[in-house]
Amino acid sequence: MRNVLTEWHAASQIFPSFLIQRQQAPILQEEWLKQLEELVMWVLLGIVVIQLLLRVWVRLVKGPYTDEEVEQADPLLLAYLRSKGQLKLKDTQASLFHLTRQGILSMRIVKSKGRYRKDRGQSNASSAPNTTLEYSVQSAGAAGSPDEQHFMQWLFSQYGFGKQRLRLDALAGPSSEESERPEDMKYYRAKEKKQLEDIQSWKERVVETRSWEPLIRTPLLLRWLVYVMFPVMMLLTGIVCFAERVSVPGVIGLAVTAVIWLFVIRKIHVRLLYQIACVGLIISLSLAISGNSEYTSWLYTIIFMSLFVRLLLPAREVVPSFKDWEASMLRWRRRYKKGIPAGRLSDTAETLEQIIQTALVLGIGSRCVRKTDWSVLQQHPDPELRRLADREPARADSLPGSTALKQTPLLVLALHLRGIYRAMSAAEFPYDRYNYIFGTVFPGSGGSGGSPVYTDSYSGSGSKHSHDYDSSGSHHHGSDSGDSSGGGDSGGGGD
Repeated sequence: MRNVLTEWHAASQIFPSFLIQRQQAPILQEEWLKQLEELVMWVLLGIVVIQLLLRVWVRLVKGPYTDEEVEQADPLLLAYLRSKGQLKLKDTQASLFHLTRQGILSMRIVKSKGRYRKDRGQSNASSAPNTTLEYSVQSAGAAGSPDEQHFMQWLFSQYGFGKQRLRLDALAGPSSEESERPEDMKYYRAKEKKQLEDIQSWKERVVETRSWEPLIRTPLLLRWLVYVMFPVMMLLTGIVCFAERVSVPGVIGLAVTAVIWLFVIRKIHVRLLYQIACVGLIISLSLAISGNSEYTSWLYTIIFMSLFVRLLLPAREVVPSFKDWEASMLRWRRRYKKGIPAGRLSDTAETLEQIIQTALVLGIGSRCVRKTDWSVLQQHPDPELRRLADREPARADSLPGSTALKQTPLLVLALHLRGIYRAMSAAEFPYDRYNYIFGTVFPGSGGSGGSPVYTDSYSGSGSKHSHDYDSSGSHHHGSDSGDSSGGGDSGGGGD
């Protein structure tokens, strides 16, 4: 019995002695190695400090361009700078506004489609608007730039009626009831996929035509982190793998991490890839050595610190030559989030329309309208604006009444719905992707699972319009004879 206990005690000492031996590997005690770790940590802390200072600087710099110059600028340029070159479906509105200002398109407010007005679902029943925007081609030949011609050909041929009219809700996702039916969601997910492909093609055409690609670049701090700091962290991890004896699992993990790092270089803007690479370093380090030491503790801290730094760094930034435009645009956005200043409400109706358009492009449309004190317009020199300001605001989302201000439909809508929380929902809701997420996460159990036929019928003043969708995703238009008052539900837009 004594011999058995002696042998067990001797065997139990092997593992602790192995840990001590690995922890006290000679190379891990080198002074230059400790200094290198400290240097890496200080560099990462420096990147954090510099990035925080840059964010403070962006908020303090006001930019040289006036509010009027920002409002008169090309809306698509503002959208391009704000999205850092990543144009999305909602940014098509900037091009529509620009074409409207050029007189190529006209805009009016109409009723939204029946599938929204009759929506009784739970996900968006309270936010689905009763109104939407309708664009009509006034001068097709005037669209001079190739990207504008491509843009109109894409939107009006796929979603318009007779290539002459486009309803904004034709771009929208499913209604609440549709999001609960799997067969409907299958169609809308295919539609969204097609939209993403078309948007990418449009974005490439815009960048090529207007030479905007140099306006956006990869930040220097991000390149420094990926190209310099991460290889240093791989080197420090590799030293652990070969500190005492070759750790085969650790070396394999490090090799896989190196391959991931190559993908990180190619897709430097994707945060997830960098996070996966850091996890690879952590796994390699865990496989290479058992136990803990001062060296590995510092290395773990460095890797986790780099994860935080990557989350903090932006993926893209505007080049210095356009920083003035970005600063002026951000200043305008911060100012008009609080509503249109009272001093600007004495401007013409056309100027106020441009302000609302700019607010929509910069993502603060409804908030800007909601925060504005429209009672100031009761002293406006324009009698029509005074009349609209004196009129009792609508209690629910509805079409505005007749007015002489035909060229400023957004301003008329804002005055009509000035008591509504999302007064500009007619221009914002079609770009809301919430329903796609809702239908994916909470798929309904309804539906027969057969080949669906999607029908959207609605009627205006003496007219009826229907959209039928076959199982291939194509759409067919019914008759369209909308009224001329702007209040009917006319217009096309296959969905």
